[in-house]
Amino acid sequence: MKHEQIVAFFDGRGTAEITLRGAEVAQSNTIAAVAHELGYRLLETDIVTRSQWRLTYLRDDSPDVRRRAQHTRARLRAGGPLFPPSVPAGMPPVPGRQIAPMEAVSARQNVKAYETHGSRGLVVIAGLLSAAFLVLAWVAREAIGGAVALLAAAALSAAVAVLIPRWMRNWYERNRGRVARFDWQRSRQGGPPPPPAPPRPVE
Repeated sequence: MKHEQIVAFFDGRGTAEITLRGAEVAQSNTIAAVAHELGYRLLETDIVTRSQWRLTYLRDDSPDVRRRAQHTRARLRAGGPLFPPSVPAGMPPVPGRQIAPMEAVSARQNVKAYETHGSRGLVVIAGLLSAAFLVLAWVAREAIGGAVALLAAAALSAAVAVLIPRWMRNWYERNRGRVARFDWQRSRQGGPPPPPAPPRPVE
């Protein structure tokens, strides 16, 4: 699916529904990046089958988002790129590492996943593994070598369960930082308004 086809879904309507089939599923992050530029946010992902996804996007009517969408549409009408250049003409360079639109999409998804699910599920899994290894070590207690190995695995799983919340929190903060940096550099990329589109040729 080309960028022009993706842009056509986000034409200002309140809700945009996109069905992806086959190889198009791999473009879900690209679609999310385009939707962000045009003022839409992902409302729902319906995985019909592994090779068919249905994405539902909702128009975000907050003032900053509508302003960003207007800049993007004006840039496209003027023949400019879908995504703004990292350093617009007449603007000083943005210091530090640049966050690409696709990286920002992935970071937003990670932030949302953590805020929705947290780390409790992984902690429970690691705790259950530790308990299972302890039970197996008890069953195999007569085989000293095997029992010791299982006890070591149980201790390792328990340690992982203790450390997972800290790891996940650090991972979450890194992703939040990427999102914040992308939004900051995106605000710096606004620059002067794009030139008007050239007039249509007289037939």
